[in-house]
Amino acid sequence: MPDRAQKAILAFAGGWSVDFGPSFTAAPQNGALPIPFLLSADNLLYELDGGPHKVGGSTRLNATAISDGTNTVHGLFDAWYQGSLGTETQIEWANVGTRIYSMDAMDGTWDSRLTGLEDSKEPGFFMAGDVCIWSSTSTVDVPQALSVTPAAANLGGSPPNFAFGAWHKNRAWAAGVVSNPSRLYYCASLKPNTDWTTAGDAGSIDIDPDDGDRITGLRSHKNELLVFKGPNTGSIHRITGSSPSGTDAFARVPYVRGVGSLNHNGLTTIGDDVVFASPRGIHSLAATAAYGDYVEAFLARPILTYYQNELNHTVLNQTWAANYFTKGVCLWTFAKAGGTTKNVVLGYDYRFVPGRWFSWGRNSVYVNCHSLAILQLNRVHRLYAGLTTGFVQRIADVADRSLPASGAYTMDVKTPFLNLGSSAHLKNANAGFHSILPKGAYNFAFGWTRDTFAEDTASLSQGGGDTLG
Repeated sequence: MPDRAQKAILAFAGGWSVDFGPSFTAAPQNGALPIPFLLSADNLLYELDGGPHKVGGSTRLNATAISDGTNTVHGLFDAWYQGSLGTETQIEWANVGTRIYSMDAMDGTWDSRLTGLEDSKEPGFFMAGDVCIWSSTSTVDVPQALSVTPAAANLGGSPPNFAFGAWHKNRAWAAGVVSNPSRLYYCASLKPNTDWTTAGDAGSIDIDPDDGDRITGLRSHKNELLVFKGPNTGSIHRITGSSPSGTDAFARVPYVRGVGSLNHNGLTTIGDDVVFASPRGIHSLAATAAYGDYVEAFLARPILTYYQNELNHTVLNQTWAANYFTKGVCLWTFAKAGGTTKNVVLGYDYRFVPGRWFSWGRNSVYVNCHSLAILQLNRVHRLYAGLTTGFVQRIADVADRSLPASGAYTMDVKTPFLNLGSSAHLKNANAGFHSILPKGAYNFAFGWTRDTFAEDTASLSQGGGDTLG
């Protein structure tokens, strides 16, 4: 005889959110219930069908730790030099403790190239005229030209003591000079290592001086240079034009006010868009241009409560961003409230519309990523993290789900409370099934909570055979 039992397939249809509330009230339709958000999505990546899988483990690029100063890998960069022989040279650069190190074509050995730097400063790297330019937030250390031979030398041409820069319209552009925090500098055309002073070809542009902010980031984008200011009120400006004078002279155009960047290293691109971290959240340039500082337009709107309350805002300006485009995710590394170690990564999967958030290290220890970079290994782009222990580690796509120093880590996924329709109607669950793709002889815990009862759990094996035991 017929009964009122219904079968419903529950599917993952959204990413991590802390701001959508603890429950989801919709009823299944045609036997399916897409779950639009998750209360926890830690140490995972998403499949294209929406299902979560545990993020890959980590392996060390250098077998022996670099021991210098704090041993912290403050920054990483993958430099490619064209030279004059038609064959490019790959060199990785790292700022560790008080030194700059180089590595030849990912061979696993770091060589010291420059000593005596201030420790615990935020470095910046960019390519300019077949030279890798290094600079930092130190007021003592001067910008360096990092080349194949010689490896490191003071940047020539009498540049200012800038903290970060970018290559745009055949010129090096730089900012972060303490004595002129709102001044943007540029070198002579095609002379980043020889001329920062020639009147008429090199120069500077003041970007709203004394507005309570300083220049915090630069990005060449769509034939213009974007200049970000912060960290207080925030603003974004555009530098148009192609030369210091003439009909196409450089000009400053105010773009958006009310939102700016935390720092230079927290900027990255997603296709035709620029994404960046601010004191208020994480943003898309396209959405900011359309809606300004309207909170609902923030890229990180679903996790703003976590961003504002659970992170250490005194070190937000040390974040590093990376677009791991082979996985379709953007990542930012932060320190949790109460500490200064950058032990949590916030990730945004932009393959979905809207994008889906997740975290690494929020609930279970993953890799403490002080800095992030995309490095090429045998022409394949991989995600690497600079640690506070003198190691550089490949992360996220290592098949072995273990970490070199600490071994295992845990993936954590939690759905909202599901009413399966009106909460005024009594419903009983008769049976449940969990669909998985086994990846090894490991167990995972499946837990569920009914009304106000304590959580029930079951241990499920991925070891093959009858998966549900």
